[in-house]
Amino acid sequence: MKSIDIHADDYALSPAASEDILSCIRAGKLDSISVLTNLSGYEADAARYLAERKGWKKEPLLSIHLNFMEGRCLSSPSGLPHLVDKNGFFKGSWGQLLLWSYLPGKRQLVKKELKREIKAQTESFLRCFGRERPLRFDGHQHTQMLPVVYQALFEVIKEEGYQVEYIRVTKEPLEPYLKQSSLWKTYRPINLIKNILLNILAVGLEKRIKKEGILQPPMLLWGVLLSGRMDRERVRKLLPLMKKKAKKKSRTLEILFHPGSSLAQELGEEFIHKEAKAFYLSTGRREERETVMRIT
Repeated sequence: MKSIDIHADDYALSPAASEDILSCIRAGKLDSISVLTNLSGYEADAARYLAERKGWKKEPLLSIHLNFMEGRCLSSPSGLPHLVDKNGFFKGSWGQLLLWSYLPGKRQLVKKELKREIKAQTESFLRCFGRERPLRFDGHQHTQMLPVVYQALFEVIKEEGYQVEYIRVTKEPLEPYLKQSSLWKTYRPINLIKNILLNILAVGLEKRIKKEGILQPPMLLWGVLLSGRMDRERVRKLLPLMKKKAKKKSRTLEILFHPGSSLAQELGEEFIHKEAKAFYLSTGRREERETVMRIT
């Protein structure tokens, strides 16, 4: 079992962000990446990836980065009244999807809509990258952790006969963060809440993965509490503790980075969330790219 997987989220977020991630791949620093399939630059960025891959030291594993937070839907907007506006742009939030997961009447309606879009985004990936490899899934803003989303995902997998080898379980240990007291003041409270909530949700998703017979190695994900702030100094201090925790639990440590920075002029009308746009433009993403380039 591989002990560490260095991962980059958000390939095809924008041309500049994709170029940053490609630079990490060219240097042989990434083990896996997640690909957004519903943003305007996706096909061009997929073509860039495919044109270059034969010259790389190693090719990363590819995951479909299911996206219900940004951009246009790929299925018919008329079939997604809860998820998109009249122009087909996603309009919801993570919290709304969480709420719908536990409202019986809404859950069934939203699950049907999610299934249409999951299939459309998956087929978009397969058209560009081919059907010969088993599929891997995760979610933009970790939406794959929400019950209504992963229930929809598993139904699509079964109905379409997709061969799947991996679904990300966002299960991040908190203990290593607590042991590194010199960093306590740098932790954002909102990310601490996300860490705890995602760990609770991870129980249900892990059980479902096992039930569906997907034989993937047990994982620990590192990168939630410090999302956008995985700079070299913090990673240097926490890496030994995270590796020790993963080894003790006999789990692969997936280290999640966002090393792709966008340019302001690239973020057009398909990016509607101001906080997310600020993150895509942040200096933290440039710092994370530098960390990736020096982590091994």
